Amino acid sequence: MKICITNMGFGLGGVERVAIQIANSLCEKGEDVTLVDFSGEYDFFYHVQDKVNIPKDIRSRKFSRKLIKKALYFKYRVNKNPISILDIYKEQILDLINHLQKNSYDLLILCQNTLTAIIPTIKKSIPELKIVAWQHNSYDVYLNNYCKEFITDYKRGLELADSVVCLTNADLTNFKQINSNSKRIYNPLTLNNPKLSKLDKKNIIFVGRLSMEQKGLDYLVKIAKLINSEWKIIVVGKGNDEKNFRTLIKNHQLEKKIILKGPLHHDELRNLYAEGSIFISTSRWEGFGLVITEAMASGLPIVSFDNFGPKEILLEGEFGVLVKKYNVEKFKDYINELTNDISKRKELQYKSLIRAKDFAIDNIINEWLEHLYSI
Repeated sequence: MKICITNMGFGLGGVERVAIQIANSLCEKGEDVTLVDFSGEYDFFYHVQDKVNIPKDIRSRKFSRKLIKKALYFKYRVNKNPISILDIYKEQILDLINHLQKNSYDLLILCQNTLTAIIPTIKKSIPELKIVAWQHNSYDVYLNNYCKEFITDYKRGLELADSVVCLTNADLTNFKQINSNSKRIYNPLTLNNPKLSKLDKKNIIFVGRLSMEQKGLDYLVKIAKLINSEWKIIVVGKGNDEKNFRTLIKNHQLEKKIILKGPLHHDELRNLYAEGSIFISTSRWEGFGLVITEAMASGLPIVSFDNFGPKEILLEGEFGVLVKKYNVEKFKDYINELTNDISKRKELQYKSLIRAKDFAIDNIINEWLEHLYSI
């Protein structure tokens, strides 16, 4: 089968990482796979196998088109009339359609919300092409946050997709209301050969994009002030809010408590998990939580705020600690309980290792193949 997987870019990030992992694994199974970078930047942070095709048929966005986007978003805030995604990404959409027409793919997988919104335009030009809309965040977040400016195109894209793939059972119920051919497929583990933590280091690990609101970095700072003084929170990642995050850390005099490591590659990240004793997620929302499954595969106990992704991974708290209603005090209590008792950390380590097996790449890729061939 000839498959094209398209994402907004392939730099640092969970969606980027898992899209490349699926592409690599499909290629290993004998499929003909192409990765298309819709941004036109061709910046690949993660390893792509040599057999995966990486064409450079998408031009990067013009500065004028970025200005048009700002103007349209401002207009939306005034009149609340949904805008057309074609007005924001016209050149990239035309380039993608041209690429698809030249290469005669059996199936196109479009990652995330913006690309889902271009499905009506693609279907108009290539109606016979089978398209999967792969949703990496929660239904509610897409509709009420990320897609509200172009909600009409987004919903129409979901309707016209030959399948919608999402990451949680709660989202499956919602997406099925728009497209009956929706399926839940978990993201696979992307960390090969994880090292098992001995849980004896006084390190708490946080991995994620440095986005203040979504990742709850303000919560992380509050928690850092309250936990056992001998323990450190090691933060891995980068993002637009890094400067604000550093300022917040400095203002609370936590420079020695919160250690920023920046982005780490595969082996560095694997070693970091092995040096941790607890993993935390302070996000306000997560479509899934790829880094949580990575940490679990390394045997780290998980403490997370309760939202769709972590709730699915931890199965309502069966395989880790879920803290409801973003209660910082309770989050702190659970952390201190674990820092004071290695036996409790080992108990949660066992649960993490059991649950991590459900996200093994072989299981996930077989689900993908079965679903894609059914389409």
